[in-house]
Formats: sequence, structure tokens, C-alpha cells
Amino acid sequence: IRTGIFGLDKMISGGIPVGSQVLIIGMPGSGKTLLSLEILYHNAKLEVPSTFITTEELKDSIIDNIENVFYAFEDYIDIIEKNTIQILHKPIIDDFKSKENFQKFIAGDIINALDSNKSKIVVFDSIGSLRSVVEDDRTFSKYVTYTTEVFRDYGITSLITMEVSDLDMSSNKTGLYSTSMFDGIFRLGIKDVSGTAQYIIEIPKLRNTAHRLSGAPFQITEKGFDILAD
Repeated sequence: IRTGIFGLDKMISGGIPVGSQVLIIGMPGSGKTLLSLEILYHNAKLEVPSTFITTEELKDSIIDNIENVFYAFEDYIDIIEKNTIQILHKPIIDDFKSKENFQKFIAGDIINALDSNKSKIVVFDSIGSLRSVVEDDRTFSKYVTYTTEVFRDYGITSLITMEVSDLDMSSNKTGLYSTSMFDGIFRLGIKDVSGTAQYIIEIPKLRNTAHRLSGAPFQITEKGFDILAD
């Protein structure tokens, strides 16, 4: 699956292997949601249907974000109205403390939603909100693993976002989320380069690709992500 972002496709040797489960992890404001929205847009232009699941923001807020940032993508709203990209607000609720309820949510509600427009790609934005309703990190890890296994069984390529603090990004605490449950990890951050804040994307893991390990700077523009892979 080509991301449609030239620099990113160059970093991952052409695209994301079909059926991969990819974690997009980063600090607040690093562009996780926007990156996933742009990938869905470029695939929609190739008639690849998808679903964007937002657990926190409302659908209208996501659309406002698209219009305010990617205003060069003038047909994005038309694509949403045609349901090639469907945006669903699915809040994380206390009922998900029950493993059975959460499994019904993923294998029932979410999979039925993906079937409704024959989605090949799903974005889950963000899985981190699930942590607030489960009792500990181990349970959270089990819930995330279940989610990726269901998507993998259905042949769905997923982009699952999660927000972490600056401390988590610079330490090894993210190891909890970097295990075999994910086939790939896209890490977005903001680093100080010669006294100037610079967006950086790193691909520490992407199975079945000869991906670039060193990070690359990027900008977020009205025409999308500009990743300087050279």
C-alpha cells in the first residue's frame, strides 16, 4: 500500500505491506492524525476504501482539521461524502473494562463498519484512550494485541495512533507498545536541531521491507507531508 507521500514511500521501499498493523506513535502535536488522514486520502484517489475511527474527537472536528491544514486537497470532503473514506466517532467507554464487551466492539461493531464500505485500511485514532478504562498496562497490552489480531485475520491494514510524552519518547518506556503485536512503527517527534525545532519521522520497524532506519525531517504543508528523505 503506497502512502502517497513521496519521502515516506522512499523510506519504506515503496509502501506498507498489505495486512500490516502499524503503530504511529508520537508526542502531542507531532502530526500522527494528519499523517494517517493523508495516507487515506491518497489511497482513496486510487479507489481504495477506508475507515477512520476517532475515539476522542468528533467527526466534524476531524473534517475541520482537514480543511484547515490540507486545503490543497480540495476534493477530500467529496471523498468523505461518497463514503470512500468513512469517519466514525467511537468513544472508549467504561463498559470496555469487560474484556467480552471490548471484543464485541472490535470483532462486531468495528468489523461490521469496515464491511459496510469494504475498507482495506483502517485508522484507529487513538488507542491510547483505551488505557484510561483498563486496570493496568498488561491488560491494555492484551486489548491492543486482540485488536491487531482481529484486523490481521480480516486482512485489514491498520494505522493505530498513540500519543506519548516527551519522556516516553526519549526513554525505553515505549517498549510496551513496540512488541510483536505491530508489524511496523512510525515514530514522529520534534527535536532541537541547531537551536531550531524540527519535525522528525523515524521508522524503527516495518516487517518485510528494506526500510530506512535513520530519521528524516519533515514539514506539514497545505499540500501534505513534505518528508526530506534525501
